[in-house]
Amino acid sequence: MKNYLLLFAFCALNAVAQTSEPNLKWGKPTDEELKMTEYVGDKDADAVELCRMVNVNYDWVINDFRVFYRVKCRLKVLKPEGKDVGDQTISIRTSDNTTKHEIVGGLKATTYNLENGKVVKTKMESSMVHEEQLDKTTKLIKFSIPQVRVGSVIEYEYRVESDFYYDLRDWYAQKDIPVAYTKYELAVPDWFAFNLDQTGMVRLEHQENSGSMIIGDTHLNVQEDTFVGRNLPALKGDDYVWCAEDFGAKITHELKGIYVPGAVHKDYSATWEDIDNILLGDDEFGGRIKKSSPLKDEIQSAGIQLVSDTRERAAACWQLLKTKVKWNGDYAFWAKSGSKVLKEGTGSNADINFLYINMLHDAGLEAYPVVLRLRNHGRLPLSHASLKYLSTFVVAIQLNETTTAYMDASVEDGYFDVLPPRLLTEMARTIRKGKEGEWVNLLATAKSSETTVVQAALDDKGLISGIRMNNSVGESAANLRKKWRTAKDSVDVIHDMQERDEMEITQYKLEGRNDFAPSVRETVNFTKTCTTSGDLIYLNPLVFAPWQKNPFTTDTRDLPVEFPYSQRETYNVMLKLPEGWQVEEMPQPIVLKFDGITARIGVQQNGDMLQTQYKLDCSRTFFTQQQYQDLKNFLDKLIESTKQMITLKKKP
Repeated sequence: MKNYLLLFAFCALNAVAQTSEPNLKWGKPTDEELKMTEYVGDKDADAVELCRMVNVNYDWVINDFRVFYRVKCRLKVLKPEGKDVGDQTISIRTSDNTTKHEIVGGLKATTYNLENGKVVKTKMESSMVHEEQLDKTTKLIKFSIPQVRVGSVIEYEYRVESDFYYDLRDWYAQKDIPVAYTKYELAVPDWFAFNLDQTGMVRLEHQENSGSMIIGDTHLNVQEDTFVGRNLPALKGDDYVWCAEDFGAKITHELKGIYVPGAVHKDYSATWEDIDNILLGDDEFGGRIKKSSPLKDEIQSAGIQLVSDTRERAAACWQLLKTKVKWNGDYAFWAKSGSKVLKEGTGSNADINFLYINMLHDAGLEAYPVVLRLRNHGRLPLSHASLKYLSTFVVAIQLNETTTAYMDASVEDGYFDVLPPRLLTEMARTIRKGKEGEWVNLLATAKSSETTVVQAALDDKGLISGIRMNNSVGESAANLRKKWRTAKDSVDVIHDMQERDEMEITQYKLEGRNDFAPSVRETVNFTKTCTTSGDLIYLNPLVFAPWQKNPFTTDTRDLPVEFPYSQRETYNVMLKLPEGWQVEEMPQPIVLKFDGITARIGVQQNGDMLQTQYKLDCSRTFFTQQQYQDLKNFLDKLIESTKQMITLKKKP
């Protein structure tokens, strides 16, 4: 009993420490923080952010404004998997304009560990800090905090000094680990007019106050906003969600204008039309669009420009390009010179896409970039435009006056309008010289369909022998190609198919695997054994269940469900029954519907032929977390329906 009371007291102490006001004394973690073994708000958490404070304010430096971001953070490592919080990254903006830049200063980090009852401090050395130029506009400051292990308390702090005072950073309250306490303080002089927008599923505490600052002899009023979050749950990624941060608590800022007394008021509210013009005027973007390809002579000598069918002409350009350069796996927005990419033989998708645009122009086709934000980076905000939100671009090809095809030239398995799912954003923007930019829904252009035909015969021993023919189109064709391309061994692919569908494959054929084409055709000769009992045979009339299991197993879900694209499946099964056998009871037709998804299953018998048809049409790709339970129930019913058995009985 005494041990139980001691344990209860320790747990209670932990609970008080984790729910009371945070420890705001830097360099002095408390005993409770050092001894904490789990976080009461999430006992499965690998680590917890105990306290994070971000202070943002303006100052007058060298005859201009500068904005200062001061960050302090304390974390606790609870499990071995949580040790990666010791590796941190700071992103800063760079610019060709040397008068505008960001710098990081005051970077310090310390690890606190309890060893034999004493607190041991380990400070980060400068050698543990590294810089990496990510692209033309972004530099990463990476640092690794030493001696991080289970039980460690970590503290780090730094400031960012930014000349981009007109474009404040977004602030994200939630992380991929729980946050016990976080505070965001923003002080803006009244010469600046910002719209602050709080979004997310968790609301933050918000207070507004007034302050002041002095610039020379001028006294400015300051608007002070403070946002506080307490006991915020971890914002963890989940299957079928692209970017969890889209749904987390955050503060975004849009500058409406700068209004200096006695001066002309200037409107700083950027539009996407402004971004269009900036990109078209940039030598490394708009300038690249106008250039000729280093492969122009090869295009002409191959006669590609003479191919009458525009789709075939565009395909010929791509096939030539793929013999010259391979994708390095990176998505980018800015690109290297075409000659350098060809010399190296590898490049990012931006490198390859610019080359492709130039080749298409040399072949007499109109082509232009369509800029976007990768789906796993978050949604592109329509309300406030900025280059910082753009991740990459794809190529639009004008095949005729009414038809535009979209292509990422780095793809290895795709086709026109068959893009990798992370590029299938609903908001992409065309960049065309002499024409206004337009919004394009790339997700709407994506289609995936599978049509399967099974022709087979069942003998009186319960053995099914037959052929399964599958035609995959669009995204499903790309998936099948990728499966074979990335497989270590073809034997493994065949083995997995046999295990999944409980069959024996006697012959396999795949047509169009390496073709640049919209479809792939798969032919499987198989045998499959049904369950038997005396004069009874138990048979799934579909022979192969389209769904093996429901991807959604939890009772609740914190985030919405985002399918990668719309999809359609069709199964047609024609099964010859053994002579002298009959269906004991014919199943009734099944129709299931749920908000953009429809499924139908029908079985009928004509003489000794059993005919079964299954159709699934999923035209919707987004479901809210409130719809999750209904979606899960729908899929449970669908899977149960595709696995229903019928009984064959031998005639007397």
